[in-house]
Amino acid sequence: MVTRHLTSERLVLTIAAVVVVGVLAVAIWSLAFASTGTADQPQIDADVQQRYEAIDGINATQTTIITRNGTVASRTTYDATLQPGTQKKRLAVVNSTVERYDRWVSNGSMLWLYDQRRANATRISLSKTNSDQGERLQRLFANLNVSTAADTTADSPSVEPLPVVPRGEQRPTVSAGSMTVNYRGTEAIDGRETYVIHVAPKDDTTAYEQTIWVDTEQFFPVKKRTAWTADGERTVVTTTHTNVTYDTGVSDDVFTPDFPDGTTVTVPETPERQTYESVGALEADTEIQVPKPDIPPGYELTYATQTQGQIHSVGLRYMNRTSLITVAKYDRPVVGESANEGVTIDGQPAQVSYGLTTSVSWSCERYRYTIRGEGVSADRLVTVGQSIGCPSGE
Repeated sequence: MVTRHLTSERLVLTIAAVVVVGVLAVAIWSLAFASTGTADQPQIDADVQQRYEAIDGINATQTTIITRNGTVASRTTYDATLQPGTQKKRLAVVNSTVERYDRWVSNGSMLWLYDQRRANATRISLSKTNSDQGERLQRLFANLNVSTAADTTADSPSVEPLPVVPRGEQRPTVSAGSMTVNYRGTEAIDGRETYVIHVAPKDDTTAYEQTIWVDTEQFFPVKKRTAWTADGERTVVTTTHTNVTYDTGVSDDVFTPDFPDGTTVTVPETPERQTYESVGALEADTEIQVPKPDIPPGYELTYATQTQGQIHSVGLRYMNRTSLITVAKYDRPVVGESANEGVTIDGQPAQVSYGLTTSVSWSCERYRYTIRGEGVSADRLVTVGQSIGCPSGE
């Protein structure tokens, strides 16, 4: 079976460099979590997702602050109108320390980024799979309830951190190993009582962590702090909603673009991505020689992909119960890159990156290879890379 759709994740990450809009998810696969509760942790019996998605519109002041290594890199305040349970939103910049877009308007399927100075609006198609914040909140509280139930051996539901859009390719990705969800009591945010919940990897909270302040009545996240370390740089993104008004009965007209006459609307090219259930199906539909990696026992192929646009690439994704390995090959070799001393793949210098997501990359004559792993050692990824090498004819 082949499915075809347009992908705009890379484009949005580039355009939204330092502005958090919550249109993309950090993690795209489910993780196994352990709950760690306190004696006064409440048992939340409410239908969290239903309560959140039943909110008939929100008006608020939204402030996003991004710091890098303790220094404020940007601070932006918006007048925000949101529709929980959908991707409908309208953000109008009140003030900002960076020159970015003046207005963000999303009707749920399209996002427009308006630049008043250039009289230009950029239109981006949104994925239909990114409006699941209510479901994530439901799983988050379900994990907290596990630790207060009589049977503490019960399996915790899978859960991912809430969405955030950090800069460039250094977005946080969470290891597919065990995580913890920790209840930290209640706290008032702008006069509203909130549950404070902390999410972090079990073994390394400095690499990635997220704290969420959730309204105890409406279950709307009024504040969210996400922090991670990549390449020695500590990035913290904090988004706070103040002056919150619920059930505003917002009209769909609010989520319709209304730019001045003379505004030029541009539609950046987005690549076409195809997904396949088997390597054979991919091989039958691509001109690129598909890699044949020696994957450790216990992993299964979850899907294969082909992306065509400015860059033509193929990819393979393997998972076992606790970890993930992906293999990508694309027609954009890198010349003169810095490589790790002593690490080579088939005689070619290789670059190894460490963190929650570890990667090994190298270039052959026409193609670039990147193997990424979550919950997998760099040595194992190098071994997988050596099994691929630089096939003849490249």
